[in-house]
Order: sequence, then C-alpha cells, then structure tokens
Amino acid sequence: MSAIGWLAGALLVLALAYVGACYAASRWLTRPARGGPAQSPSPLGLAWEGVTCKTADGFHLAGWLLEPPAPRATVVLHHGLRCNREQTLGRAAILVRAGYRCLAFDHRGHGESSGSYTSFGYHEAGDAAGVLDFVRRRWPEAPRAVIGLSMGAAAICFAADQTRAYDAVILESLYHDIASAFTARLTSTYPIWFRPLAHGIIWMTEWRLHVKLDRVVPAEYVGKFSPTPVLLLTGTEDCHADPASVKRLFERCGEPRELWLVPGARHTDVFDIAGKTFEERVLDFLNRRLFSK
Repeated sequence: MSAIGWLAGALLVLALAYVGACYAASRWLTRPARGGPAQSPSPLGLAWEGVTCKTADGFHLAGWLLEPPAPRATVVLHHGLRCNREQTLGRAAILVRAGYRCLAFDHRGHGESSGSYTSFGYHEAGDAAGVLDFVRRRWPEAPRAVIGLSMGAAAICFAADQTRAYDAVILESLYHDIASAFTARLTSTYPIWFRPLAHGIIWMTEWRLHVKLDRVVPAEYVGKFSPTPVLLLTGTEDCHADPASVKRLFERCGEPRELWLVPGARHTDVFDIAGKTFEERVLDFLNRRLFSK
C-alpha cells in the first residue's frame, strides 16, 4: 500500500471513530431515565391516585393526582432532567397542605412514561401542553398554576403558546439556552472526553432530535407569558442556570414578573437549601397571583 493510501485509510478510520464517539455521546446525553418513583405520597400522609395523560403526539405520561379535601386551585409540577415525578413530591406536599390540588407527571422518556429519549425540554413541550389540556378538561373553572424545574421549566417555556393560559407560572433553575447549558455541563458534569467532541456531539444531537440547538432557547419564549405572572428562581451557586443567565431571562419577561435568587443553592438543591423560605415565597406568590384579582 502506498503512503497516500495508508494515510487515506488512517484518516477514514479516525473519521469513523470520531463519528462513532459523537453518536455514542449523543445517545448518552439524550438517554431515557427509566424507573418509577422510589417513594409514593403515602408516607407523607397525602391522599393520592395514579393518573395517566396522553399527549397530542402519542406519548403516555404516568402521574399522580394529590388532592386536599376542598381544593382552592390546581398546581401542575414538572420535574427536571434524569428525574421523575418524585422530585416534585416535597413541593407538592407543601401545596396540598395549603389547599392546592397537585398534578405531577413523568415526562416522556422518564420514570414510567413512554418515550425513548429526552430533548432537554424542547419536545417535552408536548407533555406540558398535554397536561394543561388534562387540567382544563377536568377542572375547567378552577384557578391553575404551573411549576417547572430545570428541564420541566424549559418544557413550559417551549409550550408557551398554550401554557400562558395558566394563571401563574413558576420557573425554577431554568437555563437560558441549551448551548450555554451544555458548555457549562461539559466543564462540570459530563465526562472529560466529551470536551474535544463538543461540536460533533452537538451536530449529532441536532440530527437525532430533528431540531437545531440554536432553537432550544427558553429565553426566546419567556416573553410570551405576559400578562400571566411569572416567578423566576435559581440558586446563587447554580452553574447550569446561573444568576446572570436567569437575570437575562428575567429581562425578557413581561410584567408582572418576579425574581428570587436563593443564597447558597446549586442546580438541584434549591428546595432543600431554601427550606421554610421556599414555602413562604411560593405560597405568597400563588396567593397574590391566583386570588388577588
């Protein structure tokens, strides 16, 4: 074999190895997160039942309905990436005890819902829209609010044409855009060997999810909620939804809007770090925005 032929063969092998590595990394990033909740609402003394919801694009979502004796409003909770509805259980317990009916579903590809991948909230917008339709049909006259965590917050934003029909919106630990969030995760969460493959991984992920990542930008959607009240909150130590990025999101929101930075909290522990203050701030926001009209 000539030197040119050997070099061409070596380059082909390297190219195939690069594409294969990017594909494997993309599959890993968008992998489903299977498995039902490890804990039900029962140990918290909450009355609940299992419910299901079918989205317009055919996904079956598994969920919980938690209901106090005399519900004053309905609150939907959307969990974050690699989690399931159990992530929202502590928040739901606070809300139910304050008289709110709560609904929490597993997103597509998560928990006990159908689906084989995650798209960081973009296609999960169909889940947010489907659950809102579920609420509208079952309790058409009740005030309604929605709380989203990270990916769940992004899903609410991407479905803003529908979800602005809520009477109040709470977006917790929401990333500004997926490109920035992905870059932040490369340096803190993902394996170090992902870093030199970043551009290839992005291209492969766009091809697999059928969406350009420059369209996966919650910041382009948050302005659609107005005049629905929005509360944005994040931890001061969150490197994925950092305070500067969330302040930029806040600037894109129309009025009425509120911003809360939780001192010392990171991306996944806002609820735990804020403690009693979380309960006070969220219940105050809901009371003012749902009933002071």
